Amino acid sequence: MKCPVQCFECGTFTMELDLEEDHQHIACERCERVWCAVCLGRVEITISPEWLKRRRVASLN
Repeated sequence: MKCPVQCFECGTFTMELDLEEDHQHIACERCERVWCAVCLGRVEITISPEWLKRRRVASLN
């Protein structure tokens, strides 16, 4: 089961947390931050348009 998560940085709800998984990293598409759902740490990376496209396609399967 997935639920929307508010980004700690920009405040939007572009992330989803899978409640059936223990440790996961969720990415905010707006401010391009990756959050660790366990330790609530932040890792700054550049999210490429290709990665976002693949993620959208994978969620359709």
